[in-house]
Amino acid sequence: MPSILVVYYSKSGNTRKMAELVAEGAGASGDHVVELVPVQNLESVDFLAADAFAFGSPDYFTYISGHLKVLFDDALASKDLLKDKPFVAFISHGGGGGAVKSLETLAQAVGLKKAAESVKCKGAPDAQSAKACRQLGAALAKSLS
Repeated sequence: MPSILVVYYSKSGNTRKMAELVAEGAGASGDHVVELVPVQNLESVDFLAADAFAFGSPDYFTYISGHLKVLFDDALASKDLLKDKPFVAFISHGGGGGAVKSLETLAQAVGLKKAAESVKCKGAPDAQSAKACRQLGAALAKSLS
């Protein structure tokens, strides 16, 4: 069964809630193993073994969390193992949301392939952004079909 790894960093809880919603959408079909992991708890062997990825971060001055940046720095050494695996991205922000571009660029730099348009959410997810997060997870799961 294909595996989807939802990796995120959250300080306030907004990105964590988005990650939970993305994971819910990714697992809705029951055809995938979905694992939700805070980036600071992620083991490199688990990262490299996944078939698809959802990455989430708060927007810090139009850039992603340093924890996620380190993940991508380390992933450069394993670029061949990540080549063409699908990914999606989601960002929580307080008024910008520009960090999504950085997150997409880093994922593509390590060989990952974007599976759907990224989701940005200002503050905590409301009903509309919760739906968008679930749809993002479902789109990632569908990319493995």
